[in-house]
Amino acid sequence: MNDQRVIIHVDLNSFFATAEQQANPAFRGKPVGVVKAKGRSCIIAASVEAKKYGVGTGSRVYDAKKLCPEIILVPADFSKYEYISHEFIKICSLYSPHCEVFSLDECFIDVTETEHFWGNVFSIAFDLKKRLREIGDYLTCSVGVSHNKFLAKLASNQIKPDGLFWITEDNVIEVLDKSKLTDVCGLGWGLYGHLTKLGVNNFPKLRNCPAQFLNANFGPFWGPYLWNICRGVDTAPVNSFKSLPEQKSVGRTYTTHRLLTKKADIFKVARNLCEEAAFKARRMNLAGRYVGFSLREGHGGHSFWGHRTLKTYINDGKKLFDICKLISSDWDFKNIIFCGVSLGMLTRNGYITTPLFSDEVKWAKLIKSTDSINDKYGEYTVFPAQLLGMPIVMPEVTGYFGDRKYQLAKFDKF
Repeated sequence: MNDQRVIIHVDLNSFFATAEQQANPAFRGKPVGVVKAKGRSCIIAASVEAKKYGVGTGSRVYDAKKLCPEIILVPADFSKYEYISHEFIKICSLYSPHCEVFSLDECFIDVTETEHFWGNVFSIAFDLKKRLREIGDYLTCSVGVSHNKFLAKLASNQIKPDGLFWITEDNVIEVLDKSKLTDVCGLGWGLYGHLTKLGVNNFPKLRNCPAQFLNANFGPFWGPYLWNICRGVDTAPVNSFKSLPEQKSVGRTYTTHRLLTKKADIFKVARNLCEEAAFKARRMNLAGRYVGFSLREGHGGHSFWGHRTLKTYINDGKKLFDICKLISSDWDFKNIIFCGVSLGMLTRNGYITTPLFSDEVKWAKLIKSTDSINDKYGEYTVFPAQLLGMPIVMPEVTGYFGDRKYQLAKFDKF
């Protein structure tokens, strides 16, 4: 393996649920299901104990209670998960400059040129597990080791929780043939469905397919992709999170747990999301001039979507909200359950004309002061008066870091 790449894939086990068990020792060893908020009907994460009953991500609360009557339902605390995730990423980045943040709880690390500093890759794996316990003594991770990213990720799934597995050239075919095609990251249900219609439902059958057959049925991209994965071939590099391209857009969507019938309540949520999207842009020193706004009614009602391309760049929540109101001025909406805001065509603030008029200068200073207060004392310590009388929709980190450049901006100083 000395003449090959040495790639590690690290995966935190049952992350959200384990984080809740870490925070509350009374939950440890018990089935825990995390819901997005109190009253929500979908499980977004399940503990190791809950998974033994068949409860998993996407399970309905009703079904989860039938499978496991003693399940403990906990509202998600995204600030907690974000903190643990950032500490986890810090640990992973210690072992190589080539550390790719794949999702909130997963990292790839290319240690080809650095493993000798720790002796070997397995010393790194054990050291990483030990350091993770310093964040929280109940946190565990599964580690996969191999000579490419695809196999490293497949390896980390072999032993859970708290596993360590190595896929080599000698055992790669054996491991692949014991795996399901759906275990492959990137091979979605659509592609799997197409394969099964052709009578290909496992790795041995896929490996027997001629290249011409795969190219004819799946095209010039997916054909070679399928040919390679069934042989354990992957040349994708590990892309450091420090070399991420600039964000092209920022945004926020939110699904309410009740129908919003009053326009004032709907616009409060919209303003809330505008403030978050604009803050994300400011945090990255960006501003945009494309505004997208969407609403969706519940119970199979109408969906509304519109956009405006502005002549000037903005990163101010109020201005963003004002544009959203203009976009929706002729919409006849009611019983809203979903709202989405986006700010695109982003560019660096340094390229934008500095405010000249006194009112604009004062407003810019007010926004800067508000950001400083919220950075120091917590998000939405200071917020627009329009949001009074409603539960604040707090920022949340999605599983795959939807706003990855923003979420990882604080690592720029490393």
